Amino acid sequence: MDSDPTPSILTSVLVAQISDCHIREEPGIFGDLVDTSTCLAATVEHLVALDPAPDVVLATGDLTDEGTRTEYSLLADLLAPIADRLLPLPGNHDDGPLFRSTFADRLPDSTADGHCSYVVDEHAVRLVGLDTSLPGHHDGRFDNTHEEWLDSTLAAQPDRPTLVFTHFPPFTSGITFMDVSGLAGAERMRAVIATHPQVRLLVAGHLHRTVQTTVGNTLVSVCPSTGNQLGLDLHPDRGSAVDEPPGYQLHRWDGERFVTHTAVVWEGRRLDLTQFVASIRARAAEGKSFPKR
Repeated sequence: MDSDPTPSILTSVLVAQISDCHIREEPGIFGDLVDTSTCLAATVEHLVALDPAPDVVLATGDLTDEGTRTEYSLLADLLAPIADRLLPLPGNHDDGPLFRSTFADRLPDSTADGHCSYVVDEHAVRLVGLDTSLPGHHDGRFDNTHEEWLDSTLAAQPDRPTLVFTHFPPFTSGITFMDVSGLAGAERMRAVIATHPQVRLLVAGHLHRTVQTTVGNTLVSVCPSTGNQLGLDLHPDRGSAVDEPPGYQLHRWDGERFVTHTAVVWEGRRLDLTQFVASIRARAAEGKSFPKR
C-alpha cells in the first residue's frame, strides 16, 4: 500500500481502534472466560454497522496469541469485512515475518526496516504507526533506532496534526505486572512526543483496559481488548483477567481536536431516542434554550 504524500484537503476524520484480539488456535488459559474469535467477529460487526463509518481502523497489536500461521489465517478471515480500512501494528504476541506477510497489502512500501513502523498521510491528520515490539520477548523496547525514526518522521511535517499509534503505552499504569514487563525506554519516547506538539493524540493497547494520561500536551489513550479485559486492581501483588465485554474506541478529529469515545460490544437493551433527538435538534435550530419543565 502506497501512502500519498500530498493529502486531500479534509477537515475531519473518524478513526476506529481495536487492540489485543489474541486470536487463538486453542482456548489457552483464558478459554474459560471468552472465545476471542467470537468476540472479534462481534466487534467487526459493530464497526461495519457504524454510521458514519470509520475512515480507518487501527489495529494496535497482539492480534494473534502465539503468532502461528493458522492464527493469522483465522485473523485475516475475521478482519476481512474491514480489511480495506485496516492499519495494523504488531504487538508482543505477534510474529514479525508472518505479520508482515499477512498484511503485506496494508503496509506502505515505506515501512521501516527492522521494525514495522510507517506513516499514512492521506487523511485529515497524519497517522504514524510505531512498532516497539521486540522479537522473542514479551516486553518492548524504544531504542536509538526508534528514537531517530520517530523524531525525524515527526520533524518532517511539524505543522500537520498527528496521531501516533503503537502497542506498548509509554507510561506506568499502576497495573504492576504489566508495567514491569512493558516498554523499556518509555521515558525516551515520552521526550520525543513532548517535543512535537503537533502530536495531538497517542493511542496504544497492551493493557486490556481503557486508560488515559498525558505526555506533555498530548493526550494518551489506551484501547480495551476485543477479547478479555484485565481486572482493575492496583495492588502490586495481584492481577486478574475478567469477562468484561469486548471494546473498541473511536477517535474523532473535527478539524481542531480529537474526541475519543470508548464503546463496548454487548447485547443489552436499547431504547430508541430518534424522535427525542429530532425535537432537540429542531429546538436548537430555532435558537431556543432548554428550560426544565
